[in-house]
Amino acid sequence: MTNDNSQSNKSKDKKPVKVFLIDRYVCNFICEKWMSDDVSNRSFGKSHGIHEGIVRKIKEVDGYKIPVSTLTTICFYKGMKLSEFFKLIEETYGELNDNFETVFK
Repeated sequence: MTNDNSQSNKSKDKKPVKVFLIDRYVCNFICEKWMSDDVSNRSFGKSHGIHEGIVRKIKEVDGYKIPVSTLTTICFYKGMKLSEFFKLIEETYGELNDNFETVFK
C-alpha cells in the first residue's frame, strides 16, 4: 500500500524558481555543440579550464546561472571571444532577452 500523503508532500515542497532562457540556451548550446557522450565530465572540464562539477551543472535540463567568468574561461579554451559565442547563441536560438519560465524544484 502506498502512502498518498508522501507523494503530495513532495510536490508541496517544490518551490517556484525562475529559469532565465538565456541561461538555458547557453548551457544547452555548450552541451549540444561542444560536449559528447564519449567524453567524461572530468575530461571536458580539464580541457576547458573548469571543474567537473560545473560541467554537471551545465548538463542540467534547465541549465544553471553560469557566471560570465566561467563562460569566458570556456570560450578562451575554445579559442573564441565571448562576443562570438553570443552571436552563435543568437543564430541558434534567436534574439536574446530576459524572458524566463517558472519551474518547480
